[in-house]
Amino acid sequence: MKAVLFILLAIAVVAIISLLVLLFIRKNTVKKEIMLRFAIIYIFILIAFGGVIFRIVHLQYVEGEKLRALTASQQSALRPIKPNRGNILASDGRLLASSIPTYYLYMDLMADALVQKSTKNEAEFKQDVRRLSVALAKKFKDKTAWEYEKQFLNTFYDQTNKRKREYLLYPKPISYIDLAEVKTFPILQKGRYGGGFYTKKRVTRIKPFGELASRTIGDIYGEEEKGGSSGLEKQYNKLLQGEEGFYYRRKMAGKFVDIVVKDAVNGYDVVSTIDLDIQDIVDSELRKKLIEIDAQSATAIVMEVKTGEIKAISNLTRRGEGVYLETTNIALADEVEPGSTFKTLALMIALEDGVVDTTAIVNTGNGLKRFSRRVMRDHNYRKGGYGTLTMPQILYNSSNVGTSSIIYDNYANNPQRFIDLLKGTKIHKAGDLGIPGHGHVKIKDPSMKSWSYTTLPWMSIGYEIQIPPIYTLMYYNAFANNGKMMKPYFTKEIRQHGVTVEQFDPIVINPKICSDATLGKIQSMLEGVVTQGTGKIIRSKLFSIAGKTGTAQIAIDGKYKDASGKARHQVSFCGYFPADKPMYSMIVYIKDPKGPHISAGGMSGVVFKNVAEKIYTMKLGDIPSWAHSEVTDSLAIIKKGYVPHINEVLKTMAKPIKMADKTMQWGEYIVNDSTQIASFNPFVTRKHTMPNTIGMSAKDAVYIVEKMGLKVTIIGFGKVVEQTIPENEHIVQGMPVTLTLN
Repeated sequence: MKAVLFILLAIAVVAIISLLVLLFIRKNTVKKEIMLRFAIIYIFILIAFGGVIFRIVHLQYVEGEKLRALTASQQSALRPIKPNRGNILASDGRLLASSIPTYYLYMDLMADALVQKSTKNEAEFKQDVRRLSVALAKKFKDKTAWEYEKQFLNTFYDQTNKRKREYLLYPKPISYIDLAEVKTFPILQKGRYGGGFYTKKRVTRIKPFGELASRTIGDIYGEEEKGGSSGLEKQYNKLLQGEEGFYYRRKMAGKFVDIVVKDAVNGYDVVSTIDLDIQDIVDSELRKKLIEIDAQSATAIVMEVKTGEIKAISNLTRRGEGVYLETTNIALADEVEPGSTFKTLALMIALEDGVVDTTAIVNTGNGLKRFSRRVMRDHNYRKGGYGTLTMPQILYNSSNVGTSSIIYDNYANNPQRFIDLLKGTKIHKAGDLGIPGHGHVKIKDPSMKSWSYTTLPWMSIGYEIQIPPIYTLMYYNAFANNGKMMKPYFTKEIRQHGVTVEQFDPIVINPKICSDATLGKIQSMLEGVVTQGTGKIIRSKLFSIAGKTGTAQIAIDGKYKDASGKARHQVSFCGYFPADKPMYSMIVYIKDPKGPHISAGGMSGVVFKNVAEKIYTMKLGDIPSWAHSEVTDSLAIIKKGYVPHINEVLKTMAKPIKMADKTMQWGEYIVNDSTQIASFNPFVTRKHTMPNTIGMSAKDAVYIVEKMGLKVTIIGFGKVVEQTIPENEHIVQGMPVTLTLN
């Protein structure tokens, strides 16, 4: 009905205009002939215009439904365009996590070209299949050519079932480089329409540096659309994922054409605070100690004092004899009783409150003291205890009786005051740390049912309070940072296309956890722990270290001993270095170490010292000449690598160096056995030829191989001991290579 009305309206408009023109001509006698011709042409134009209007109306309202249905049948529904997931980077821009495309290989056995070829020229078809099978067997080496051929033909000629639209040629995903080669194989080289060959793309998330900081970087779910499952991958999932685009497929001129409706927006890059050089040191030293003492698990964290940036974080759990993997974020998630490292904070509260001073004398007796129905013990009670101690000596020797006596004697009648002062430090106010699933500080309150007469004295020595290791590090960092407590953070900035779009600045949780007077006393006592107390083994001749050892029994189902009466322990050391000008703070926490003598200093403390000395020599300055014998013997064996960097290390070690070529960039360090003179053999790389990276550090090997255009995967730690592409083999851009370290 609407169409008829529009047509009638168009005719009426044309008729009225034509009538007006004729009337105009009749009234004007001048040049009637010219005007008549003009009127005729004009009327023809109007008639044509009316015809166009008629056609439009007819298409829209008469044939519209039919045409729209036809269009819909010629195009697909909207399909997603997957964006590329953003990268996670170290503080210097090196890749910590990235996505690479891999491909599954399929054939459409019902493709017209295959069916026609097998029907018209079966012998030639089978010959092509045989040649394809030989190529696949040679490439993948998972089956013989005969097995490939037999399986393909059996499936193709199987009359009991419908031929497969999705025949999987090879069960594993392959790289883009391998795909480029496969596309040259018989039949497959003809593509989808000529040979039925097609692929399904899958994005694989890789971590080029393997286990380093793996739990902090995080993982993604197996189903890509679910995104990040842990760590930074989960925290910044929306930014890393990007935005999907959309397209539809329309048949045009007999072929399907993809028409983009909305382009995909690739994910942002997340730049972490992790320093890979420090991370490598921390992981190596912690792992070495864990293997030695056969501990259950451990964590070590290095924080930059002034900012709160986490420069390294290692979380290792035993998964077999001598095998430790990053499976749980112990540093953030484990809400543990900190043990003796908490004594420093308890004594700081008493000092700041003015109820005691460092000159106070405490009689610890024979190392045993009863609080209600429980007996507090010092670790040397079997030897008669410490007797009389000053407050500094209490901390130096980590006296349980001394610490609990000071706190109990001054706060037993008003335990709420102690709790209020503890909360006043804001150790429980860090908020979101930027890593999903992190734990929290849990402080008991006298109003709780779980509070008892023994809670206060045991809390003062680090029991009946739960603190994840990173929060313990946070308040020790405040001791190093003139009392300013910084929030630990893991992310420096967000980038898009290499441009910073968001930057994260340091956050102050508490500008002053105590007065300068109290802070000075605490700092002095923490240095004394290392020079005179339980941390003597940690003492370094390179620089001063301040910190506190911690040992605690591990509670299992509320009990500190198992059925056989055996206790399990955790040991820790938390502190900072250099003590006079602190640059880094660090905590090393080890759970359930084995051995006849469980020692926080000899276990966690030794890891702290080794890491601190290596960071110091790498980041902060030269080794003084008098300390060479103390440190240089323990330095790592020099590898192949970047000559200017090796040179700096050798100068620090006071090793004579023979440099024939002053411009040499890459080389192999060698020492003459008789003269002990060091020199370099040049390390030469040739275009399209795989270099020998055996003996290199991971950092140098990855740099060289990536610069040559290869896709690198790292397995293990230390120096390169194996490479999947042999030396001098021909390589092409994008080829994958795996470097095994040991």
